[in-house]
This record gives sequence, structure tokens and C-alpha cells, in this order.
Amino acid sequence: MKKFLLTSTSFQGEVEFTFNDLDILESFDAKRADLSAVQQLWILRQMPNQLNEVKRVLGDSKTATLTEVIEEITFEQFWNRYNEKERSSKKKALTRWSHLSKTDQMKAFKYISRYDQSIPSGVSKKYAETYLNAEQWNN
Repeated sequence: MKKFLLTSTSFQGEVEFTFNDLDILESFDAKRADLSAVQQLWILRQMPNQLNEVKRVLGDSKTATLTEVIEEITFEQFWNRYNEKERSSKKKALTRWSHLSKTDQMKAFKYISRYDQSIPSGVSKKYAETYLNAEQWNN
């Protein structure tokens, strides 16, 4: 999941956009922004729903800025989302997790849903520590 804040000289506050692991718009929150009716309608009707298109549209703007909110992913978040607790070793996975850079931790966390979808029928999910050791998100 990726979060971005939209700020602009044409309104006060910020609009938060959340994109899923496939970079498709999942939600937006304009509660912290003072938007006109025209601006609200533009977001609802014209804002692209894919991250690369949003970046392209807003990248051309002279008044708007889109900033990614970098969140730190904890091991517990990874462990719960990976959800292979019966066969995986939490201790080994935690040791490997702690040796990853923050960037790789984020990549490993975000790739879990794609990895889950790529597992062929009849094939077991890798142990969490194996997933981390193999840097599955880079394959």
C-alpha cells in the first residue's frame, strides 16, 4: 500500500490518496483539505485511478505537489500479513528481517499479495524466512 499527500497553492490543507499493491487508487480522503465544489468534482470525475497516471497529470501542474508518505513497516506487520505461522520460524524470519534495509522491508511487505497470487495450485507457500532469504520481491 502506498500513501500520497496532494497539496496545492489553490487550496488549503492536503488530500490523502491510497494506492494498493498494484498501484490502483484504493481511496482518497479530502477531510483535511478546504476544497471548492469544483475541485471536489474534479477529483471525483477527473483524477486518474492509476498511480503512474496520477503522477503524470500532477507532474505537469504548476500549483500541485504529490508527496509519498513513507511508512516504516514493522516485523509484526510483515509476519501477520505473510501469514504462514504454522510452518515458518518467527525467530529466523525476524533475524533475516532485521538485516534488510528499510527499502527492502517495504518491498518485501508490498510484494506479499503478488507472491500469494503467483503460487501455483498444489504448491506450498514458502516459509517466511525463505521468502525473505530468497528476496522473492526481486524475482
